[in-house]
Amino acid sequence: MRKTRVLEWILRITLGCFFIWSGGMKLLDLQSFTESVGNFQFPMEERLPGDSEDFFEEPADAYIAYSLPWFEVFAGLAVLSGIGKTGGLAILLGMLVSFNLALWSAWNRGIIDLNCGCHGASGTPTNFPLKIASNFGLIVVVGIIFWLIWKNRRISARISS
Repeated sequence: MRKTRVLEWILRITLGCFFIWSGGMKLLDLQSFTESVGNFQFPMEERLPGDSEDFFEEPADAYIAYSLPWFEVFAGLAVLSGIGKTGGLAILLGMLVSFNLALWSAWNRGIIDLNCGCHGASGTPTNFPLKIASNFGLIVVVGIIFWLIWKNRRISARISS
């Protein structure tokens, strides 16, 4: 077995398990996760000066909170099992980029006591630089796995021809 295949396998298992765990932790307490989603306070439309509508108000916060963990779990299962791994990786990549943009936006707007709910309920405010950096690290891992998949396909095609 090639080293690149072993590395791909190890990274896929690690990433898949991480997102299955992360989504599962959110599913254990959807009410707390719904509150965490609402805490991001994204202003959507300003009608009068100082009067804006929040994108994550009810019921949007619940729709997001009740569906997002399932995307994490099923994308994690796809990456872990190898069935639909590139689709699962694409979903995780999109989610990680979205998470980082949401975190950056909240941090930029001065929301300092945000509990992002990234791994379930927590009483500790989010450390924005650390969370953004860890998400960026996960984005790099997804990129490495995509590269390994591409490289292993090229090697397989060369061997079979």
